[in-house]
Amino acid sequence: MLLTGKMRNQGNRKVTMGDIARATGLSTMTVSRALRESESVSKATRKRVLAATKRLNYHVDFIARQLRAKHTFQLGVVVPFRGYVGQYYFGQILQGIQSVLTGTDYHISLFDSLSEDFNNTQKCIDLCHERRVSGLIIVAPGRNDRFPKTFINLQMPLIIVGSSLGRQTISYVDVDNHTGACAMTQYLIDLGHRKIGFIKGPNDLRDAAQRELAFRKTMTAHEIPVLDDWIGQGDYETRKAFHLSLDWLAKRDRPTAIFAANDQMAYGVIDAARALRLRVPDDLSVAGFDDIEGSAEFVPPLTTVAQPMASLGRVAARYLLDVLAESDLPSVLHQKLPTQLITRSSTAPPNHRGQVAKSDAVAADREY
Repeated sequence: MLLTGKMRNQGNRKVTMGDIARATGLSTMTVSRALRESESVSKATRKRVLAATKRLNYHVDFIARQLRAKHTFQLGVVVPFRGYVGQYYFGQILQGIQSVLTGTDYHISLFDSLSEDFNNTQKCIDLCHERRVSGLIIVAPGRNDRFPKTFINLQMPLIIVGSSLGRQTISYVDVDNHTGACAMTQYLIDLGHRKIGFIKGPNDLRDAAQRELAFRKTMTAHEIPVLDDWIGQGDYETRKAFHLSLDWLAKRDRPTAIFAANDQMAYGVIDAARALRLRVPDDLSVAGFDDIEGSAEFVPPLTTVAQPMASLGRVAARYLLDVLAESDLPSVLHQKLPTQLITRSSTAPPNHRGQVAKSDAVAADREY
């Protein structure tokens, strides 16, 4: 469409969306939808709008959009940096969030939940105001963390990932840790194991508590004793699981299977078995939880419970965008995503005869 003389002579006047609408013969609403890449606008119409914006040298006024929307386009993502943020779990969640935000006006603003500011209520509030975030995604808060209550009082759209905080009015998305851990425990029992050890995660994390509870309930349901000597604190760390299982496996009476509450700890168990010249799974079955990158290629490939980590991030980000698009939306999201039992060659039926002989050899080495 040809430009009118008035448009050509507008000089330095800022080009508006109305100018684009007049140049294309479309409504301002259609132009707006085309610029936002709405699915309701055809590719041909979008191409037509983009050609006009280029011809008229139109640029989106980002600040004006923020004022019209009455919020910024920053989503705060709260994660514990030290010791956790580099882990596969958190990386996948962040990738899931970013995959939803790509192509929108929204961006991620990262917060470290372990920073000193998060221990001070007023500093925590000030930090959120300074960053001008429109909504919050809180990833895996601990049961003893105080900052989630601070955010709740801000009356800002938020969603918890990897926990529920135990409040019906707070949105959350999590995986079904209980069912997943029950399935793994049941699988080991079905293989014939009765002497099963369990290495648990940090005491302040709800997912760790749910996995331990599921293990205990499933064992009790089959009238299999849960021995305190074979329940260990690994804190989701490979090194701690290594030393813990090294102690268990060096004894004559030892587990025939160990269920570690995450894959990183399962790696430590397998390393300990190797150090004692025990074979996995011939002498010891080992199982994990998470199905992180590398578990399928580990030697031996690890039996584990897969959880959809990236999907957690996607669900959380979509929820916040929906709430921010319709500020009067009253719905609260409570969603648990399913897990999947993945059986690989790190588990097998117990080889009682071989395990007794190997235990004697290990004990003899230790005595020597």
